[in-house]
Amino acid sequence: MASGEARRTARLGVVGCGAIGRDHIRRLSTLVAGAEVTGVFDVVAEAAQAAVDDLGLGARRFGGVAELVSADEVDAIVIASRNDAHLEPLLAAIAAGKPAFVEKPMAIDAEQSRQVVEAEVAHGARLVQVGFNRRFDAGYLQMKRILDAGDLGAPLLGAGRHYNVAPATAYYGTENVVNDSFVHDIDAFRFLLDDDIARVEVRIGRRNSLNPAPALDEPQLLLMETVGGVIVPVEGNVNCQYGYDIQARVVCERGLVSLPDVATPEVRFAGRIAHPISSDWADRFADAYTAEFRAFVDAVNGRRALAGPDAWDGLMASLTADAALVSLRERVPVDVPRPARPALYA
Repeated sequence: MASGEARRTARLGVVGCGAIGRDHIRRLSTLVAGAEVTGVFDVVAEAAQAAVDDLGLGARRFGGVAELVSADEVDAIVIASRNDAHLEPLLAAIAAGKPAFVEKPMAIDAEQSRQVVEAEVAHGARLVQVGFNRRFDAGYLQMKRILDAGDLGAPLLGAGRHYNVAPATAYYGTENVVNDSFVHDIDAFRFLLDDDIARVEVRIGRRNSLNPAPALDEPQLLLMETVGGVIVPVEGNVNCQYGYDIQARVVCERGLVSLPDVATPEVRFAGRIAHPISSDWADRFADAYTAEFRAFVDAVNGRRALAGPDAWDGLMASLTADAALVSLRERVPVDVPRPARPALYA
């Protein structure tokens, strides 16, 4: 392919064929134009084979990350494996000069995230897009445009809510709330406020007696303070029972803006007015997932520059999450480190 020439189809290799990996494969194969899943890998070989068979793919099942990343029929990588298995395929993709979409968090901690940034800076070009899908959600984008317009004045306070019906598994633990749930809110408010997080504190509320996960203490409250002084409390409740409820609000000098609820039919029946609510992330952010992959595929195909959350955003989220975990363990506020931003991400 000549330099600068756009591809017709992005040939994608997927690492990780669990629940979210299969959802990504289905989405890329059916909803995103210009994309084709040509390879898959999972440490559980049966999961990879099931993804190929059940989803009707013409994809090749690879025996390892290095083999998949280096394959001629793979132009870019989609990483949907466990949080602690993101680093190897990310570094391999950067070394091969292939774009990589990685689910959040970018890596298991800030040390691994820093390795990704250093590798990308050494390569000299952006290759990584992090799966903070809220930056592609219509409601968050509307909020961002309103805040950036400036009519409401400077932001003063924020607030968020991250509720799940129930923990993902019985093994879901107290610290998972930070890296699997709060990490979305960390990036979302960095995006909305265009400001880094300077300090965090995590508090644990009264334990929910309906919680099926013995290793999980929640609900939790994440209290963030930005460099510019905006205070943002975020409620984390991964066992709320009633639905998947995501909220955000920013209070400004002359007014406030709140994340709109997803439009659903209003039902008036038996003396009640009701609106259905999403039951899980796959439903609530379905359009955002599709939009972020369309952006990634367009970049792979040369139709646009790589957009969306980059490796620097991934590192800043990891630094904030690591500080939140220290606060959770030690029950104290913790300052978030702020390294110098490389010119690549200016």
